[in-house]
Amino acid sequence: MKQILVIGGGAAGIAAAIAAADTDPAARVVILEQQDRIGKKILVSGNGRCNLGNRNIAPDCYHTEEPELLKGYLDKMPPEMTVDFFQGLGLYCTADEAGRLYPYCRQAAMVLDVLLLALRRRGVEVLCGQTVTEITPKKGGFQVRTASGISHRADRVILTTGGKAALKEEQEAGGYTLARRLGHHSTPLRPCLCPIVSGHKGLKSLKGIRCSCGVTLFRGEKQIAHTAGELQLTDYGISGIPAMELSCYMTEGNGYSVEVDFLPDWGLRELKELLRQRRETLPDEPVETAFLGLIQKRILFALMKDCGISPLSKEAGTLTDGELETLAKAIKGWQLYVEGVLGFGQAQVTGGGISLEDVDENLASKCCPGLYLAGELLDVTGTCGGFNLHWAWCSGILAGRAAGRAVAKKQQLQ
Repeated sequence: MKQILVIGGGAAGIAAAIAAADTDPAARVVILEQQDRIGKKILVSGNGRCNLGNRNIAPDCYHTEEPELLKGYLDKMPPEMTVDFFQGLGLYCTADEAGRLYPYCRQAAMVLDVLLLALRRRGVEVLCGQTVTEITPKKGGFQVRTASGISHRADRVILTTGGKAALKEEQEAGGYTLARRLGHHSTPLRPCLCPIVSGHKGLKSLKGIRCSCGVTLFRGEKQIAHTAGELQLTDYGISGIPAMELSCYMTEGNGYSVEVDFLPDWGLRELKELLRQRRETLPDEPVETAFLGLIQKRILFALMKDCGISPLSKEAGTLTDGELETLAKAIKGWQLYVEGVLGFGQAQVTGGGISLEDVDENLASKCCPGLYLAGELLDVTGTCGGFNLHWAWCSGILAGRAAGRAVAKKQQLQ
C-alpha cells in the first residue's frame, strides 16, 4: 500500500491529511506529531472561539519576502475554500462584521472534534510522541526516522511542523532544520503577532488600561505602518491587536518607535481649539479636572507629566498656548521608543520561514522531489483576523491534494 506521511499535526497537517485521504482513498495516510496530541493550537485560537478564516483574504493581509508568489497562491485560496472545507466536514461557519469567520457554535473545541472525526472516518492514522529527526530520500520515496529510533517508509512526505511561535528562545523548531537538510533555505525568523516592549517610565502607572487608538510604527523618521483598534497598555509596553499587527513589520535592528493617537477621530487643530475653550470656560479649575472627559484619566495625567504640566498644582487658566499645544500633540501622538518585542514565547506566529521560491504552485518542493511543505513553516505570516489559519488550512489542502494525486498516479503506473 502506498503511504503518505504528514509530519506535524497542527491545522495545516490535519487539513493536508484529510485532503490526501480524500484525493486517494487507497493510500495509507499517517500523521506524525511530536506532542501528546494533535491540534493543540487550534483550541486556543480566537480566544477559544476559533477564528478560522476571513472573508477578506488579500495579499496585503500577509507578510512575505515573495509577495508576487504569495498572490498566486492566494488566487487559488479564496475565502470560500475554508468555508467549503469545513462545511464538507459538517461544520458550518458564519462571519462577523469585520469578515472574521467562526464556527456557528463559537467553540474551538468543536472545530477540533470535527477534524478528528474526519481523520477517523478516512482511516488516517495519528501517531503522537513522534519527533522526526531525519528525512532521507530513497528510490521512489523516503525513509523517515524519529528520535526514538522508529523508522517509517513513505512514498510522499508533507512537512507541516509549524514555526517557532510559542516556543522558548532556546528551543529549536525542528521543521526548519529538516527542510534545510533537504536543500531548502529559510528567510530570517522573527516573532510576530506579539506585544511590543518599551522602556517608557510612564507606562508603569498605565498597566491594564485598554483604549481605542490609532497606532503608527516608525523607524527613524520613516513611517513603516499604521493601524487602529483596542490597545492594551502594560508596564513593559503595549499589547492588543494594534501592537501585535505592528510587530510583524519589525525586522532585526533598532531605531523603531511608536506613536499612539488617543483621539483618532479628532484632528490636531480641533483638539487644540477644544483645550483652549476648556481653559477659557474653566479657568479656576485645577488642570486635573478641567480636561476630564476627553481620554481616560490616568492616561491624561501621564501625558501631562510627560509635557511638564502638573495636574495637581496648576489651574487651567494659567496654561499657556504653548503648553496646550504640547498637550494636544501628546494626546494625538504619544511617543514610545521601542526596545523590541517579547519574543517567540509570546508570539502567535513566526515571521519568515522556508522561501516560497523553493516550492511550486502545488507546494511541492523544488529541492526534493516527493516532498511538500505547508503552513507556518513557509515564509507567509498573516495579520490578526483568521488570516494565518486560512493559510494553514488552504496550504495544507493544496499540498495534501497534490501528494494524493502523485501517489495515485504512481500506483497506476505500477
